[in-house]
Amino acid sequence: MSSEYEIISVISSLSFISDEEIRLDDEFSTIGIDSLKMVELMIALEETFEITFDDSELDLSLLKTVSDIINLTKKYLSKNG
Repeated sequence: MSSEYEIISVISSLSFISDEEIRLDDEFSTIGIDSLKMVELMIALEETFEITFDDSELDLSLLKTVSDIINLTKKYLSKNG
C-alpha cells in the first residue's frame, strides 16, 4: 500500500466520507475535519507512520487540503527513510 493511500485512509477514518471519495484538493472543512479533528489526525499520522511532526510545521492555517497533509507527512517519511 502506498504511503499516499495510507494517509488518505487515516484522513477518511476521521472524516464523514470514504477514502475513495477523498480528493487531493479537498479542504478539510468540506470533509468534516475541524480543528479538533485536525489534532486527532496529526496524532494518528504520527502513530501510524512512527514519525513526530515538528510543532513549527503544524500551523493549521497552512494545512488546509488533503494534499498539504500528504506532502508534510511524506517529508517526514523521507527523513526517516
